[in-house]
Amino acid sequence: MKKLLIFIAMLAVATTLFAENNTISCESDLGKCTYTLTDSFSRECTCRDNTGVSEAEIPPEGGTVEATLPTEEECLAELADICGNADILCENEAGECSMEPNGEYNCGCYGIVNGYHSGTADSASEESCSAVLVEHCGTAAATARTLCTDSEIFNVCLTYAKSFTNTCYEPMTDEEIEAALDLPAETNDTTAALAVCCQDEEMREGWFKDSFECLEAVESCDNKECCETCDVFVLEESTETYAPEDGAEDAGNTETPTDDAVDNGDGSAAPTDGADAPAEKEESKSDGCSMLFI
Repeated sequence: MKKLLIFIAMLAVATTLFAENNTISCESDLGKCTYTLTDSFSRECTCRDNTGVSEAEIPPEGGTVEATLPTEEECLAELADICGNADILCENEAGECSMEPNGEYNCGCYGIVNGYHSGTADSASEESCSAVLVEHCGTAAATARTLCTDSEIFNVCLTYAKSFTNTCYEPMTDEEIEAALDLPAETNDTTAALAVCCQDEEMREGWFKDSFECLEAVESCDNKECCETCDVFVLEESTETYAPEDGAEDAGNTETPTDDAVDNGDGSAAPTDGADAPAEKEESKSDGCSMLFI
C-alpha cells in the first residue's frame, strides 16, 4: 500500500512537471503570451488593449505536430511583434482613455454630454494616460447634482424628469429621487435624463419641454397609453445611452448649485448650498425600463 501511494505521488509530480515543461508564458507591459505543446501546439497572446492572437496547430490523423516551444527571449520578441502598437488603456470612476504609442489619446467622460477629448501627451505610459484622464474627467463619477450647476435649469429639468418617471415609469418618492441625484449619472434612468436635460439646451427646449407639456395636457393616462403619444417610450431591458460628442467641459471642475432653494414642483426643495447630501443608496428602485431620447 505504501509503495502504491509513493507511486501515485511520483506520478502526480511527473504530470505537473510535464505540463510545466510543455507550457511557456512571458509577460511585459505590452501584454502576455502563452505557448502550449502537447498533442497539438497553441499560441495565445493578449495585448494590453485586449486585442491579440489565438491560434492552434492540430496534428494530422496518425501524425504529430512538428513544433518546439520558444525560449523566454523568443516569447518576449513575439509579444513585442504582436503587441508593439497596442494602445494603453486607463479608466477610473469618471471616465476612460485610450492612448497610442505616439502619445495621441482619446478620452470619454461618463455621463457628460459632449464628453469626448483628444490630444497628444508628451509621453505614452500608463501614468501619462491616467494623468490625461484626471485632467479631462476628474476622478469622481459625474452625477445629476454635480452636472446641474444652474439652480433654475435644475428645477426645470427635475420637474420634467419627475413627470416622466411618475407617469410612464415606476413612480419614485421624493426621498428616492433625492438619493438618486448623487448616483453616477449613467446608472439611473431619472438622473441620466436630468444630466442630459441640464447640459443640452436644445434637448431641454425641444423634446423634454414638448413631452412634458404633452403629458401635462392629458387628463388621464390609463395603462400609460399617453406615454407613446407624448414621445416618452418605455423600453424593456433597454441599454440605450446618450452618446457624448466632442468638446465637453471637465466634469471634475463642476460645483453644486448655490442659489436659494428651488421648488421641485411638488412642494419639496432641490439641494441648496450647505445642505447635507443624502447617503448613496446601494440599489435604486427600477422596473428595468429606460427613457428613449429622440
